[in-house]
Amino acid sequence: MKDYSESVNCTNCKSSSKCFKKLIPSELEFINQNKTQVRYKKGESICKQGAYTSYVLYLTDGLIKIHLETTGEKNINVKLLKDSEFLGLSSLYQENVFNYSGKALRDSTVCLIEKDSFKKLIQNNGIFASELINWYCKNEIHSYDILRSLLSKQMYGRLADALIYLSGEHFKDEDVFSCITRKDISEFAGLSTETTVRLLNEFKNEEIITLEGKKIVIINTDSLKKISSCG
Repeated sequence: MKDYSESVNCTNCKSSSKCFKKLIPSELEFINQNKTQVRYKKGESICKQGAYTSYVLYLTDGLIKIHLETTGEKNINVKLLKDSEFLGLSSLYQENVFNYSGKALRDSTVCLIEKDSFKKLIQNNGIFASELINWYCKNEIHSYDILRSLLSKQMYGRLADALIYLSGEHFKDEDVFSCITRKDISEFAGLSTETTVRLLNEFKNEEIITLEGKKIVIINTDSLKKISSCG
């Protein structure tokens, strides 16, 4: 169940992104007056693909899986979001709905900022807008990398790409593999769960990774990158 606990004042927030650090005190107070802070439990839905949204969501603490829902039972996992990242930015100027679904992989705190208020900051503070565009562009590049991997690589290359991403520097402070299932990994790689489990065991036998329960440790990054490059 979502917890509408007392919000942290934006001026005292320890999870402020680079773009929010470009705001002056009066702008931070403006955001403070036009947001709601919500605590989600592990496993709860943060947003639903196709659902109407009147907010931009800002993750102050937690880990969220972003995925595309398909007509079958299988989803396509696009990325993970950690603290200081956004959801729903595309709805600011395009369709007024979420283009994906989001699920909390651990207890997470999200600030829901009214879209009109968020737009006002973009229009009035160019430095804030520039930092926001910078973040958005980096995420767009990742989306193209995912698409390229799924469309052009064989199953070994796709799984290698998924493992490289999930164990990357961006998540060095997160125990990602303890938060996700083998099915989650398969949906990052565009594979069946059965195929993913089989390939993980092959990678283990080739001493590229170690497996211990849910935990996966990359012990030969060069080999994994070589598999990725060969496709």
